[in-house]
Amino acid sequence: MSQNSSESRQVKSYCRICQGVCGMVVTVENDRIVKVRGDKADPMSRGFACYKGLQAVEQHYGKGRLLQSLHRVDGELQPAPSARVLREAGKKLRALIDRHGPESVGFFMGTQSYYYALNGPLINGFAAALGTPRQFITMTIDQSAKWIAESRIGGWHAGAQRFDTADVWMIVGSNPLVSMATGAGPGLFVTANPVKLLREARARGMRFIVIDPRRTETAKFADLHLKLIPGRDAELAASLLHVILGRRWHDQDFCDAHVNGLDRLAEHVEPFAPQQVADAVGVAAADIERAAALFARDSRTGMVGTGTGPNMARHSNLAEHLYQSINIVCGRFPRQGDELANTGVLMPSLEPRAEVVPPNRDWEAGTRTLLHGLGPIRGTMMSAEIANEILIDDPKRMRALICVGGNLAVALPDQARAVAALNALDLLIVIDPRLGATARLTDFVIAPTLQYERADHTGVLEGFFQIPYAHATRALVPPPKGADVVSESHALWSLAGAVGVDLSLGLEGEGPPDEEALLGRIASGGRIDPGHLIDTEGGIVHDGPAIPIGARSNDERFELLADDVAQDLAQLALKLPRQPTTKGVGPPKFLLTVRRHRELMNSLGADFEATWKRLPGNPAYLHPDDIAELGVAPGAMIRIVRGNRSIAAPVAADADLRRGIVSISHGWSGTPEEPWSATNALVDADADVQAINRMPVMTGFEVELRA
Repeated sequence: MSQNSSESRQVKSYCRICQGVCGMVVTVENDRIVKVRGDKADPMSRGFACYKGLQAVEQHYGKGRLLQSLHRVDGELQPAPSARVLREAGKKLRALIDRHGPESVGFFMGTQSYYYALNGPLINGFAAALGTPRQFITMTIDQSAKWIAESRIGGWHAGAQRFDTADVWMIVGSNPLVSMATGAGPGLFVTANPVKLLREARARGMRFIVIDPRRTETAKFADLHLKLIPGRDAELAASLLHVILGRRWHDQDFCDAHVNGLDRLAEHVEPFAPQQVADAVGVAAADIERAAALFARDSRTGMVGTGTGPNMARHSNLAEHLYQSINIVCGRFPRQGDELANTGVLMPSLEPRAEVVPPNRDWEAGTRTLLHGLGPIRGTMMSAEIANEILIDDPKRMRALICVGGNLAVALPDQARAVAALNALDLLIVIDPRLGATARLTDFVIAPTLQYERADHTGVLEGFFQIPYAHATRALVPPPKGADVVSESHALWSLAGAVGVDLSLGLEGEGPPDEEALLGRIASGGRIDPGHLIDTEGGIVHDGPAIPIGARSNDERFELLADDVAQDLAQLALKLPRQPTTKGVGPPKFLLTVRRHRELMNSLGADFEATWKRLPGNPAYLHPDDIAELGVAPGAMIRIVRGNRSIAAPVAADADLRRGIVSISHGWSGTPEEPWSATNALVDADADVQAINRMPVMTGFEVELRA
């Protein structure tokens, strides 16, 4: 920055508040951000900026931001110098480890931790060096079914098909026009500038199938929208497979080369004919046939991808498995000789091959949870067990937790039990810029620098991109005058040092390692030098040579129907004739479904003044006919009740909903009187849970509505 700090200047950077990764033009005056807007020259977002990213001024300077770290004194959180708070927290952490061992410590990486490139490597390194298996991440709160399905069925080494050349895409329980992420098999990719992306895809002839109980913003772009009853994804996916396999619209050559269990799967989906499931799923049999034909008969490229909808609902592991099976039987994967869409930039380049990565069932090995004996997945323990790991009467229980970028007090199922567990910890350390629901329960709150106050790059996010995009930036502004905040990397380095763990990643020198040097170290194997990129204004698309997909080097095959999957599918078929129809879903009983808003990223943004101006409370959306039948008016407060649990919310009308559904955002409250009440307050973490991950039903469960 060559200009004086007192002058107004515009600097290109990128927003890291959600997976949108939008290029931004940041206006700075007197070392303060005064305005942000989308960067039209950015090759990823092309001028788009989501509502959350446009609130950077409030994020950095609003009254809700913590400008000092906090520690608990006589039961109350009090401000103190960050260096002192880190020393005290490190001392207590060390004493606890000395007394109970390193496995008594856990780490949780929340959604926001992923958007700072150093968090993952440092937290993973910290836990590994300490020797604790208790690592938890946000993925296993709401979408662990994706990993479980792939671990039972197998993966494709060359990844997903390209969106920009596909004929069709099936979007299930996902709303990328709001979430800015689209499913592709077991993975997700960033949908930067989503409206423009979908319009361009439609203009070149791409077709869309959307499966969702609501006519979402994305569903309005669809050629076919299946408005299913919430929680009926497993039956619907089985019916789609019934049609595809029965009509022989699958890719037989691909299946002959790469698939086991095709005939067995066809046999197990035989009971799920569209006429048999139509009433149970709330979709006309003809529309199920149309969806199967559009995807499998009339198209040659394009994938099925799911979101949190089916992954948080009943039979989530089976539903995800069946949706992934549709991609497999239709052969929807890049083949030998195809070019990889994203070759990587800051991270090492891939050498993809047209072959199956075999199932690994990694939860069958590794350290198991104390109460239910659940094994780990992808190197992390199941988040549904966090409360049990704390509350169990066992000398090996978890006693300390370091939470980065997450809000467990509203994110975990069975909110009351989650809060009780967090309160039962001997030590809770939270790194958070705001005093949210979890931070209010802590012993120590570390106030961190925010996105435009730190150096960063997109290296760890590259797997979400459809193009070889990269962006790196230095800090654009200092923290507000008088603030005493530290970077998350410094906080982790300090805590690690207190217990004898080195997080310098091999960099030499005294004191905390330089942030830019650490960023360069984690990207040292990439195709370009991050040091060069950080001096380049704006994001880039790497113009290096394309990487062709290589030949098969193994004889591995997808396993379409392992015994435990077959058992689940057979049990679902036995229940099918007795499942409720849409006539049994209406008032006075409702099915609660969770939804997203453009103004929030989970609970982030819930206390922004700008959010409350646009959304004065977290609305409970109902079909207008249901509102009339209940005898309430839009804006009136209602109580959503499940057994002895309840939350309050203002009523809002949404004609795009099925009747008999109350649709509300998760992670924040509908009333200032209960600021952190959330839909997870209604979730029973021990009822109707899945095998393997103990995932409870977090959406699509029955509730009552009361004035």
